[in-house]
This record gives sequence, structure tokens and C-alpha cells, in this order.
Amino acid sequence: MRNTDMKKPYAPILATCSAAALLLTAGCASGVGTESSTESSAAASFTPASSGELHIYTWSDYYPTDLLESFESDTGIKATIDYYESNEALMSKMEATSGSGYDIVVPSDYAVQLLADDGLLQKINALDLPNGSNIEEDFREVYYDKGREYSAPYLYGTTGYMYDSSLLKDGEEAPDSWEDYFTSDAAWNKSPGIFNDQTDGVNAALRATGGEPCSTDAKELQAAQDLLMEYKSKVQNISSDTVIDRLISGENSVAMIWNGAGHRVTTEKSSMTYVYAKEGVSSYQDNWAVPSGAENVQQALTFINWMLEPEHAAAAANYQGYDAGITGVDKLLDESLRNDPAVMPPDDADIELIPTCSNATINSYSKIWESFRS
Repeated sequence: MRNTDMKKPYAPILATCSAAALLLTAGCASGVGTESSTESSAAASFTPASSGELHIYTWSDYYPTDLLESFESDTGIKATIDYYESNEALMSKMEATSGSGYDIVVPSDYAVQLLADDGLLQKINALDLPNGSNIEEDFREVYYDKGREYSAPYLYGTTGYMYDSSLLKDGEEAPDSWEDYFTSDAAWNKSPGIFNDQTDGVNAALRATGGEPCSTDAKELQAAQDLLMEYKSKVQNISSDTVIDRLISGENSVAMIWNGAGHRVTTEKSSMTYVYAKEGVSSYQDNWAVPSGAENVQQALTFINWMLEPEHAAAAANYQGYDAGITGVDKLLDESLRNDPAVMPPDDADIELIPTCSNATINSYSKIWESFRS
């Protein structure tokens, strides 16, 4: 996708059936089925909770502690947070517990669709919440949740990589591709890290070898696997945790990273540079959702409604370094976000929101990733 809306870090992104392009339509993607819903509309009769508990399950280091304290002070609800590394870890947990154990989860776009189709999310109809009107128009009709029946937007960003530009030798060209990331023997690539995430990892390898995300082509998948197996002896870390700390400390000279986390790195280490690989980078939209087995539904809806307030969404956006699809957040973003190339992509950045892969492709990804990690 070419970035043409520079008032945002990048324009709101909706997927098409093609993994190679983005268009602002969701008509050709299969929507989330209503048959798997457990409730007709929890938001229609919403009454804010003023006490009780809330158990949140989200990505590592993905919600500011002081914002959680503000929520508890404002609402009287006591909240706790546990963390996971990937959508696959979240989905496995939800499947194993039949959607119980947590009241709020934070799946990315495709994971919302898969969880809802499996009956593991409650229908909340986020647009019916009092603050549902704050959801920006372009974030209401998304391919993975038409009409926002099962989810509400949190933050959105891209997955690229970041390297230490101080390690470039005189006259050496800066890396600009996934091929560089996986294969370069330059000093900047001496201690690399990669996410423990099969979707991001295999998609990057596919791009590096000339394939496309969600490929069903056996030769493309084999080429991606071969590349990852060659990379296996070189990689220092296979982890989605503490990437920021590892890049700042120098433990990793280069690592796969989300652009918002990249912004946080540069505030501590200015030599770190975020790369929008020329083969394309994946974007994602993370979302609030309520598991089908949640025990504290009113508290969960109270939290989601609270996070749809622009000042609360902006507090998370400024801390994490991403933008949110909530009206009014843009005006509250720190100036540093607007001036950081990691957050504000170049005009020629190729950014793709990847629709849900087929089950066969997901199974292929799992096999490739397990062989890489083992």
C-alpha cells in the first residue's frame, strides 16, 4: 500500500482477498459468521460496572501500567494482566480452555475472525457501546469483523526490522530488504533476533524468497523453510519478548520488531533504524475482544468502553508508539511520533494487511515454524 494520508502514521487499512494488495473494501473477504455467536448483543443493554474484577490477556508489554491504574481508579474495578507472545499462543489457550479464564483478550485482525468462527468470542456489538461512535469510520467495516460485532479497535502498526546503523562500514549500503535481514553477513547482522511468531516469521521468509504471504505453492513454502533452516544457525533469539531491551543493550544488533516498539527503541538509542523492507511488510490491527467463557462481562465492556475514550486510547498510543482507530486520538499524539520514520512510513512503503490464510496454509506454517524452532 502506498501511504497517501500523512495525517496518520499510515492510512487505515482494510484487507481484500488478495494478499498482495490493499484496497479500502471488505466485500470479497469472508466475514465473521454470526452462527458462532453466544449472545445477540451485550452492548445494547450496557450498564457500566462500578466494582468487581477484570482479567486481561494481552501481548507482552502492550498496555501501560499507569493507564491500568487510572482505569481502576475511575471505575472501581480491580484488573490483572497476563501476557502471551503470539496470536497462535492466544488461540491455543482459548481452544484449550473453551474461551474461559480471561475477560479481555487482544487478538490481531485474522485471529479475531478465527476465534469468532470457532465460537470462542462473545458478540459485543462495539458500535452500540456509549463510546462506540468514537470508532473511526474506516475501522468499523473490517474484513475480519464486519460491523464490529466481536471486537473493538485497540492499536495498529507494522512488522519490519530494526538494525544498528552505527555498525555500517564506510560506503556500505544500508539494508532495505527481508533478503538482507536473513542472509547478510555484514556487521549490523552479527547478532539477529526474530519474533517467536509463525505468521510474521514465515511471511517474512516467503517475501525474502520471492513468494507471497498465505502462499499455497509448495515450492514457495519449501523455499521459505529452507531459508529459515539456514538462518537457524545464525539467529540469537527466537522471542517476541524484551525485543526493545535487547536492541537497546546491543544483545541484538538487528531484530524483527513492530514499528511502535521501534519508536521506543530510538528514544533510547538513536542509531537504531527501522526498515520497511522493499518486498513488503505486514500491517496488523489489534483489537479488544471478550472470550465466550468470560465471567466478568460487564467489567469487560466497561473496560472496552473506557478505552474508546480518545484520551485513554491516546495514552496507550503515545506509550506504545502506535496509532489507534479512535476519533480524536490524532490530535493527542506526541510530536515525536509524527517525526519518527518508524511510525510515519515513507511514501513508497509497501504495507499489506494479510487476510486470514487457509487452514492448509496455517498448517504448513506451523510445520515450517516448528522445524525452525526445534
